[in-house]
Amino acid sequence: MLEKRRSRNTWALVVVVSVAFFFLSGCAVNSPEPVPSDSTAAISTAEPTSSTALTLDAAGQEQLDWEWEQVLRESLDAVRPMIDIVRFVDNDDWGTARESCMHDLGWPDVRATADGGLESGGIQNSQAGAHALAMYTCNAKYPMDPKYNVPLTDERLGELFDYFTDELQPCLAAEGYDTPEAPSRETFIDTYAETGGWNLYEGVAGNGQSEWNAINKKCPQLPVDFNE
Repeated sequence: MLEKRRSRNTWALVVVVSVAFFFLSGCAVNSPEPVPSDSTAAISTAEPTSSTALTLDAAGQEQLDWEWEQVLRESLDAVRPMIDIVRFVDNDDWGTARESCMHDLGWPDVRATADGGLESGGIQNSQAGAHALAMYTCNAKYPMDPKYNVPLTDERLGELFDYFTDELQPCLAAEGYDTPEAPSRETFIDTYAETGGWNLYEGVAGNGQSEWNAINKKCPQLPVDFNE
């Protein structure tokens, strides 16, 4: 089974969609064993690239704590390692930074996807714990820049709502996708932090990776440079 992961920060609607659609599973598949013989050693010997220690803000720490919970789902006796941040990443290199990191830790099938997510390829049940630990390690080394954790103002959420109604919904409809009925602007703004406000991509989930990538490119889930 293919796994796809993305950061759980609330700055982008794509987070809600990607995590819900491609959440980690322990399904057995026939694939080569990608785990190095001493994956723990591979994780613990990596060093940060800067002598200046980087630290997470509260939202970033909450995200990392959630990532660790995913490790414990697969390995209840796992011991949480101390990991230095190598650097912060942004929208453009979130996936590629983790792809490279996972390759370094012995997972060559991991690939960054066109929508900024991460595919892990085939994972056997026996590999789930080691894979989750490696994923956590890369998330800890390359967290999202804290600027993405700043809550959106009502004005910015209004801009997002306008993009959804004026551009994204018509684009998806033109491609043949049904979309949920639009909430009021007020409801969208009030519920965005908890629910994403309005998930127009409900009808896309489950249609396969190639279709997912194609529609993300044709009908971007967020306006260009929205988080810049």
